[in-house]
Amino acid sequence: MDLAGTDSGLQRQIEATRAIDDHAHPLPLGIEAPGNPDQPIQRYDYELPKRMRQDNPEYLDAWAALWGYQHRDFDVPHLRDLMERKTAIMAEKGAGYNSWVLDRINIDRMVNINSDMHDSLPTSRFPWCAHVEWMLWPLACEPMPGGPSKMLSETMVRKRRALGLEKAPGTFDGYMDDVVFAGLKQIKESGGVGVKFNTPYYRDLSFGKHEKADVSALYARGIRDGSLPPAEHKVVQDYVFRALVVEAGRLDLGVQMHTGYGVRRQFGISGSNPLLMEPVFREAEGTRFMMLHGGWPFVKETVALMGFTNVYNDFSCADIYQYPRSLAQQIRQALEWFPEKLMYGTDAYSDRVFGMLSGTPPKANPLHGWEEKAWIIDRTGRQALGLALSGMLADRVITAKEAESYIQMVMRDTVVGFHGLDGSRH
Repeated sequence: MDLAGTDSGLQRQIEATRAIDDHAHPLPLGIEAPGNPDQPIQRYDYELPKRMRQDNPEYLDAWAALWGYQHRDFDVPHLRDLMERKTAIMAEKGAGYNSWVLDRINIDRMVNINSDMHDSLPTSRFPWCAHVEWMLWPLACEPMPGGPSKMLSETMVRKRRALGLEKAPGTFDGYMDDVVFAGLKQIKESGGVGVKFNTPYYRDLSFGKHEKADVSALYARGIRDGSLPPAEHKVVQDYVFRALVVEAGRLDLGVQMHTGYGVRRQFGISGSNPLLMEPVFREAEGTRFMMLHGGWPFVKETVALMGFTNVYNDFSCADIYQYPRSLAQQIRQALEWFPEKLMYGTDAYSDRVFGMLSGTPPKANPLHGWEEKAWIIDRTGRQALGLALSGMLADRVITAKEAESYIQMVMRDTVVGFHGLDGSRH
């Protein structure tokens, strides 16, 4: 059903478009926790935005569309049957299951923020970006305000060993060459199309400029002592990040940055303002940056930053925080300024990924997987885009021909260009 104010012709075109999702977290088949038949939905013990709560009635619509759920309730016996049906479909589809889900939602490809290759995530349908937050944690640093530094330090050790390094390099130059630059090269040579940072979950987006000699001295002391105090570790991080994103640009890897709201307790919202990155955009002018989630609540700030030739915007995850009419306002602001720089995205995630980001033990919620969230989020994004374009058309801000071209740009073409994808349909 079209929302009031939507041009039905435009909405039909949007619904028919095979979208390319610029950012999501699909899981390899079989990795999701199986769940408890006696407690199909496990709730979190802290407050979530309304649409992210487990009792969101939109799940009923998603279950009906994906799994044929015939009830309008959350009764345990009904959900138990639904779990069995979903499990049976997964077994029937096998390695083709995840691609089948994309087809059900009318998504052509989904950029997968995960470098763990699996035959259920074929790169023809799931091109991938690699998490590289761990590269900013060369040394132990406990406690780092606002983030689980232990997890990132352990990830760094594991990734470093995968590069053939049992010990941390003894010099800062060695760390940059043998870990950071070698790691980026490996991502590129393995087929990765970009890199992704969750930085505001662990520290702010203010990456200061520091002299290399000072950073090298701090790194040497950290190697000697086994750790650095948070303020000094941040100096090292700042330098690593600036050098890393310049190298990513040289390798033609797009850089995705979390901006705006986050789901962790006591998340530092002020530190997630993308305006803090303005000096980096100027310095790394050869690197393409995507400001994920539209920076909400810093929407105007994010739109203004799109004036940099290398800065792009998307509305992934904003389409689960917000309902379509609210999201349409965010989308319209970007389209009125830089329509060729805005991308469709879902940020579809499972509760397994949610637990990792929120810093809490993940819940076993197989009925709240990336698939159900992709369905809800995709519908929201398409409706919001329809509302935004319909309003612009009614106000004579754009012509009907321009509105049609914007659909193609937002839903496919800009994602293809940003990540260097093949533009053909699958």
